Amino acid sequence: MPVVHGIHLLLWTLDELARAGFGQPPIRRLTARFNRFVAVDETVTLALAKRNEINSQFDLVLDLVAAGLTIAKITVDFGAPVRTVQTAVSSNAVSIPTEPHNLTVEQMTGLSGRLPFASEPEAVAAMFPAASGWLGSCRVAALAASSLLVGMVCPGLHSIYRSLTVETCGELDLNDGLDFRVMPADPRFRVVRLAIVGGGLAGTLETLSRVPPVPQASSHELAELVGPREFSGSTALVVGGSRGLGEVTAKLLAAGGAKVVITYRVGSAEAEAVAREICAAGGTCTTLAYDAGKSAESQLSTLEEAPTHAYYFATPNIFREQSTMFARTRLDVFLDTYVDGFLRLAQALRGRRNNVSLFYPSSVFVAQRPRGMTEYAMAKAAGETLCSEMNLAWAPLHVTVERLPRLLTDQTASIIGARLDTPAACLLPAVRTVQSWPSQATA
Repeated sequence: MPVVHGIHLLLWTLDELARAGFGQPPIRRLTARFNRFVAVDETVTLALAKRNEINSQFDLVLDLVAAGLTIAKITVDFGAPVRTVQTAVSSNAVSIPTEPHNLTVEQMTGLSGRLPFASEPEAVAAMFPAASGWLGSCRVAALAASSLLVGMVCPGLHSIYRSLTVETCGELDLNDGLDFRVMPADPRFRVVRLAIVGGGLAGTLETLSRVPPVPQASSHELAELVGPREFSGSTALVVGGSRGLGEVTAKLLAAGGAKVVITYRVGSAEAEAVAREICAAGGTCTTLAYDAGKSAESQLSTLEEAPTHAYYFATPNIFREQSTMFARTRLDVFLDTYVDGFLRLAQALRGRRNNVSLFYPSSVFVAQRPRGMTEYAMAKAAGETLCSEMNLAWAPLHVTVERLPRLLTDQTASIIGARLDTPAACLLPAVRTVQSWPSQATA
């Protein structure tokens, strides 16, 4: 999901502090730790958590709170800069990338250079005028550039900006750029620390190099598991087939001779890549933009053939920390996808073919619920109940329900990898059961 830059939150905080009357004493040190992501349109509250006074100097500790959780903690130490640093254009000048670098932890080790600001300090100052009047436009631009450094250069594509500690300083040679150097990395935990100097700031950043997206088995590998005409004569719609479990299901079906349509809500490039791979392996696959939160009938109107089978892998973000035991708003998000969204799809498909066979992937979490998964388990249980009612009321339409274990996908990948089963072995028996209908119903 789209999330807000942590540095944007920091700059917004400094802007609000200056507007609230704290922008008179100079800042000596800034510390920020970003604890969790903030989604676009999420409400964030800035609160003064503590004010410490020592020897006529003082500092402020501020909490940024969303949905009852502290998503970031910022400390502002007041006082004059304590040092002056000498910076110069590095011999290893780094140009601003047009695409984020995709580096391994080994490639990051010892990396250094000088990265120019992406925007003129005056342009950044216009976005955060109160903060710029307080710190100076170069320092605000340097903070903004640290996000460019982390997200585009190092670690780059798979980065998480975790924290920064910087001191204000004078510079003998002020340039619109950041000198950076990667400090010794810890490959076990994918922690990458960078020392930075530039724009009137000096300090360190701590980042994580996320586990890259989980690559699923190729079409050629999965073709060895199924007969070449095992699923021929069927047209299968795979909702959410551009990645993860849906991707594996689409490849299995195509390898068995089914005509496959995979849908995506975002990430059309990923869907097209899966379709190209399937076609290159001799299968038939097309793509379709589809949002499970909207009317299904209008979105499926462009399909040339009525699907004989459909697999429903639409899902919101499953694993997300929250402050309360139960959150109704979070349950509503899950219900809209796992219950209402599935119902909309089944109704639309039934309108075109009354004996369509559908797959509803439930979860072992319904019965073996980990802490923090209450709303998810409730919504999946409600979806199971809906499927039972469909099988009673809408025959010969049939829904196959399987409680899947935790399988290796992007949603289950973690910084410290856990041993998880690969999806194909678990999904293939379910696919064969789904494909056995409607002939089973006719018999």
